[in-house]
Amino acid sequence: MPQTVRMKALLFDMDGVLVNVSGSYRRAIADTVEHFTGRKIGENTIQRYKNYGGFNDDWKLTHAIITDTAMEVPLSRVVEQFQQRYRGDNWDGFITQERPLVSDDTLQYLNGNGRIMGVVTGRPEEEAEWTLHNFGWKSYFPLLVAKEKQGDRTKPHPFPLNHSLTMLSAAGRDVKPSEAVYIGDSIDDMKAAQAADMWAIGVVPPYVDTEDQAPLLEKNGADIVIDDLGELPDLIENFRERISEPAA
Repeated sequence: MPQTVRMKALLFDMDGVLVNVSGSYRRAIADTVEHFTGRKIGENTIQRYKNYGGFNDDWKLTHAIITDTAMEVPLSRVVEQFQQRYRGDNWDGFITQERPLVSDDTLQYLNGNGRIMGVVTGRPEEEAEWTLHNFGWKSYFPLLVAKEKQGDRTKPHPFPLNHSLTMLSAAGRDVKPSEAVYIGDSIDDMKAAQAADMWAIGVVPPYVDTEDQAPLLEKNGADIVIDDLGELPDLIENFRERISEPAA
């Protein structure tokens, strides 16, 4: 009978995994597109672009949707309008509408047994830090790899995940890729984990259809797919029993 794998590092994407962004980032995408094009778009359009892959950056995704309507708008103007809506003038924009997708009890449990947790996200660092402080999560996630640390090597490139292990090693916490899992909601997340030789857990957020999204995440590298982070404690403790070992 296979032995249970002991996970030393749990790495999380933020948007759609830890945080419900349907009323913040996704609303900012839709409102910014409407501002420039006069057209209303729905959740299905946004998810379709996400599922194309290569749109880990919501600014670039928004710009792509606008460009595909045959409008030429500089990315800088798109970012300006997006941030005005999302962040607001003084952290009073759509970001205040975000809600957690995980309970403190779950985070507290996952943070035990010698594990370390981190956030690897495409968010700008200032916004990721604001969210961690706003939800009282800073103590759970001592590791943060945000947009600024990634440069052009964003997911699905494995660099953000590889860099997280490099940072842990520098802090005296050596973790092999096979001892780490990345928990994300997009095909770019799954591809990045696979390329980094880490385990991959796909998460379907509540505003995305599970029947459509779960097979897509599995096809792109997810070892298992869940729609509730409350499942993680049991899953992490019995990891080897639930899924097979990743290729060497």
